[in-house]
Amino acid sequence: MNVKAAEKKQRWAVVDSTAIGVDKKYEPPLIIAWGVDSHAVGTQTITMGRTIIPPRGRNQRHYHVCDATFYIAKGPLVVWMGEEKEEHTVQTGNFVYAAAGEIHGLFNPSETEDAELVFTYGNCPNRDAARTIYVEEAWQEEDKRDHIPG
Repeated sequence: MNVKAAEKKQRWAVVDSTAIGVDKKYEPPLIIAWGVDSHAVGTQTITMGRTIIPPRGRNQRHYHVCDATFYIAKGPLVVWMGEEKEEHTVQTGNFVYAAAGEIHGLFNPSETEDAELVFTYGNCPNRDAARTIYVEEAWQEEDKRDHIPG
C-alpha cells in the first residue's frame, strides 16, 4: 500500500519508501522520504522517514524542538554531537539519540557508496513541528536523484 495523504489518523499503514516522493531541499545533499507523519497517516505523535546520504555528503549541523533518533541502516557515518562537535564514527546497526535542542550533524565518509538511515522525531507529528534549526549555512548542492533507491 502506498500512502499519499491522510485526512484522519489511520489505524495502520504500510508505506513504501521507494514509491513516495522525496525531499531534496530540506537538508541538501541528503535525499529524504517522509514515510510516517501527520500528512501520510494522520499521527500526531511521531514522524519517521528514510534518508540517503550520498558519497561524501554532509548535512548542516542543526537541532530540533523534539527528540530525534536514527538507525544506521548502511554506514558507517561520522556523526557530530553537541555544541563542541564531538565526533563519533557510527557503524551499520547502531542507533543514535539526540535530545530536543541537542545540535547534531552527519557525514558519509565513503567515496563511492551511499549511506542510509531511518529517523524518527518523537512527539512531533511532522517535519514542520520538529522545527529544524540550522547552526550552519548550507554549502552543498541537492542530489539529482528523484527517488529513494530500492
